[in-house]
Amino acid sequence: MMAPVGFALGAAPGVFGVIVGALCVALALAGTESSGRGTIPLSAQAVYDRGLALGLVLAGVAFGMAGALGAMALFGITGAVALLVSSLTRYSATAN
Repeated sequence: MMAPVGFALGAAPGVFGVIVGALCVALALAGTESSGRGTIPLSAQAVYDRGLALGLVLAGVAFGMAGALGAMALFGITGAVALLVSSLTRYSATAN
């Protein structure tokens, strides 16, 4: 959440980083329980993870087109790594 601020990338990448970070935390917390109010199915969690990763890559492209090369590198690399991790993750529930 604070990487764009820590790297002094500017206001737009900083605000975008905080918003995306909050979204990541919310999705992570929604995926911690297998049942109950406020939870999401595993299939939806997989789609959201991949969508978030793709969104980060596209944000990197947009920041690059705007000339913010530091933000392009940060969001593009983060999105690519998240896309790799989400494609290698096996989304399955464990029995308690």
